[in-house]
Amino acid sequence: MSGKYETQEKKKTWLILLLIIGIVICIGVTIWALFFRQSDEALIPDYAPQETEQNARPIEGDDDTKLDAPEGGGAIILEYDSQVTVDLSDGKAYLSYANPGKSTQDIVLRIEIQDTAVVQSGTIRPGNQVSELELLDGAAKKLQEGVYDAVFRILSYDPVTGEKAMVDTLAEITVTVQP
Repeated sequence: MSGKYETQEKKKTWLILLLIIGIVICIGVTIWALFFRQSDEALIPDYAPQETEQNARPIEGDDDTKLDAPEGGGAIILEYDSQVTVDLSDGKAYLSYANPGKSTQDIVLRIEIQDTAVVQSGTIRPGNQVSELELLDGAAKKLQEGVYDAVFRILSYDPVTGEKAMVDTLAEITVTVQP
């Protein structure tokens, strides 16, 4: 009987040891994920940046008659060219994006390649357009010469409160990176 009892005790001891090791590994992974893992992704602000995009220019001959929008809602019009060029030598993206005067929302424009933000504008108010934006810090190191499928992520913000709208708009674009 004692041989069977010793075998059961050894199995219990190994099982407890394996459970303890598993718990320690889980705790270690959790601590790493919460405190030490670094994310390269730029966060989306809940309120519009205070800084108006410095490269924004008024749209000539723009009709500023606002679109009808429900109470507490908003309306935007998208005017953009789906071809963007990134010049790594000067750290800029060359594009064509306009937030027409008819829009009721301020816009922050992001260019995302493979789910990574490489460009983020300041606030683009209705009636303004941009043709060049600076790359985010470190973005040039992530890009290589070539052509990428990407998106404009258009973040809408209430022009009075600065609060972010509930939805983002995505527009498919092609980004050509030049050295």
